[in-house]
Amino acid sequence: MKAALLVRPGEIMVAQVPRPEAGPSEVVIQVRSCGVCATDVKKFTGASKAPHLPFILGHEPAGVIVEAGPEVSPHLKPGTRVAVAPVFTCGECYGCRNGLVYSQGMGMCDNYQVLGYSIDGAFAEYIAAPARQTHVIPDELSFREAALIEPVAACVNGALRATQLPPGTVAVIGAGFMGLTTIQLLAVLGNRVIASDLLEERRQLALKLGADVALDPGAEDVAARVRALTHGRGVDGVVCAVGGKAVTEQGLAMLAKGGMLVLLASGPSGMKFEIDLNKIHYEQSVITGSVSYTGPGYRSSIDMLTRGLLDTDTLITAAGPLEDTQRFLEMTRDLQGLKKVVMI
Repeated sequence: MKAALLVRPGEIMVAQVPRPEAGPSEVVIQVRSCGVCATDVKKFTGASKAPHLPFILGHEPAGVIVEAGPEVSPHLKPGTRVAVAPVFTCGECYGCRNGLVYSQGMGMCDNYQVLGYSIDGAFAEYIAAPARQTHVIPDELSFREAALIEPVAACVNGALRATQLPPGTVAVIGAGFMGLTTIQLLAVLGNRVIASDLLEERRQLALKLGADVALDPGAEDVAARVRALTHGRGVDGVVCAVGGKAVTEQGLAMLAKGGMLVLLASGPSGMKFEIDLNKIHYEQSVITGSVSYTGPGYRSSIDMLTRGLLDTDTLITAAGPLEDTQRFLEMTRDLQGLKKVVMI
């Protein structure tokens, strides 16, 4: 089969590799689509070391089952359209056994493996995956759109961690794919959304996709403007969809009493930020992260995408064959466009 191999940092080569076989509780999937993610770019550039070279990136796949192991449930038979939830949890650690993975996200597992990150991924014609990681997708959901399920589910986790009931005002810092998806989700939930991004094009997209206001951090004091827009109170939640010291500190400065700051994006290894301890103490501010997705969030993402609740045409800015993998990774690295989807 063909696969796009990372042969060294910055270089992808499409070559023939052995097709995988299904283990007793696995399925083999003919991959029809796989999204390109900023996490892939970390491996592509060498910012995060690949477990081995050559290595196959890609962790947002959808396709058709072509082989099922003898222990696989009959409902996952050959011909079934599926998406693969790419974080393979162990089922044995404290987080898995005590509900943390289910309620807070796959990152709560102590021993998880990630398709295309710690094990070979889905920029390939076929993959083998545990049957328990596959989710049937309806015929109404195209494979192009199904490549968005995992990143949308990650945004669902972050959006829900930043919101309260009744809906309030939430700021989203960064209007790349994850930020714009989060903006749509927050708007669907009834929140007033304030977006912030350095790029004019992305601010305009934020307004198109549901933001009430889009601010330019390069031209104004965003925290002060947010305070003014909320009559001095601040926002109920902040989602940092880009990682960094200044962004995190800016987000804290926007929070209302009792507000929630959610770090949806990681920063460089070892990065630290400063906080006023009394803000946390007296205002009862909460700082938390959001890693990956929950099982319920993944399934709800399938439903939302199938029902057309998200503007996927705006979110997907390029789609092409396996041979476009390097170009799509370079575009993502250089902040060109939003989501790219490899169609296989």
